[in-house]
Amino acid sequence: MFSLESFSNVLTIICFCMEAYHIVGHCAVLFRVRLLPRKDLVRIRYYFLIDLMTVFVSSFVVLGKLQWLAVIQMCQHMYYFLYWEQTGPAKKIISWSSIDWTKSKFYKEWHLDSILGTAFDVGVHILMAFLLGQRMTTVQVIIGLVVVQCSSFTILNGPWLAWSNPWDTPKWIEKRIKPLQTYYSSSQD
Repeated sequence: MFSLESFSNVLTIICFCMEAYHIVGHCAVLFRVRLLPRKDLVRIRYYFLIDLMTVFVSSFVVLGKLQWLAVIQMCQHMYYFLYWEQTGPAKKIISWSSIDWTKSKFYKEWHLDSILGTAFDVGVHILMAFLLGQRMTTVQVIIGLVVVQCSSFTILNGPWLAWSNPWDTPKWIEKRIKPLQTYYSSSQD
């Protein structure tokens, strides 16, 4: 039968995989490995809510630790979710996280608010994944990492999605990119 302990184990594994997936995705953006065009990034607003819920479940439900850190991360994500495309900081993080930024006049500028905010988020996910991994067997961790690697590779490198290397962008994705006129919008906004 399905016991509370087995449910807890399954939830731990799911949270671990989600945390590891967020690490890969955020690092792809932070280190400019794979990015989306801004117009596509604007449409995935709910990713911020999923990210927030992953940290909530990991910290409050599974681990019962570091709630203070989770609350800071959750406030950050709730702000971006609630004010998506409505405030300067929310528009800026969308622009900075997009491939449009790398094609704009701003790409050589260091925006420490965006860099440190994303690095903080990566750090929270690393910490949560590490603590969750301590509750798992070695085999579970390895299988979880293989699942994350395969799903990340499929999503970030799949030809059907607009994730692209900003320095070698396919023509069909180039058509989706609009030059940024300000930190907060493209020429079409």
